[in-house]
This record gives sequence, C-alpha cells and structure tokens, in this order.
Amino acid sequence: MSLPNGGHHEDVIRAQVFEDYIQAYGDSWFTWAQKNRLGVERLEDLILVSGCTFVTSWAAAAFVDDTMGAQISLASRPFNNGGASFVWSNIRGCVLHHNSRFEPVRSPGYV
Repeated sequence: MSLPNGGHHEDVIRAQVFEDYIQAYGDSWFTWAQKNRLGVERLEDLILVSGCTFVTSWAAAAFVDDTMGAQISLASRPFNNGGASFVWSNIRGCVLHHNSRFEPVRSPGYV
C-alpha cells in the first residue's frame, strides 16, 4: 500500500459495542455467508471493518502466487493539488495492482 500524501485515519470510538454484536450475531453471519457461497470457510474469515483512512491518492498491490519470489516496482509522483500519478513495473511473478485516479479523491469532511 502506498499513500504518497499521507492520510487521516478514523476508527470507531466504542469498540466494545462491536465486540458484543459480533458475539451475538457472528454465527448467523457465518451461516449466511456459507449459504450464499461467498467463499467463507471459517468464522475467522469474516472481517469487521471498524475504521477508515481518508487519502487523496493511493496504490495497492497483492502478490497472487509468491512461489517464484514475485517482485513489483512502484514509483509515485505527487501533484501539487494533492493527487499523484503512479508508475507500476511488474518485475517477476503474478502481481495484481490498482491505484486511485490521477486527480485528487475527496471525501465529505476530509481536511
């Protein structure tokens, strides 16, 4: 993950409420996910997202099969207006990558 201009992170304030909710309903979520064939094999595969990071530009890569020692190169060039351009070079192996558009991404309330 690359955040060339940094970002602002926000997380839930009352985490205990989520923990209680997971304990009460986690099994039914798991059953629903399996019934709908969502690829959830274990209860631990369910992930609760409890925060977010607001950024103007981002890039992320995932190594699909690292048996060959996959390598990737990423260069980011920040713009003065808060965006960035990204140049990917897949050196070896299978690597999936994606990034934000070249213009800045703005979210409501982002400063």
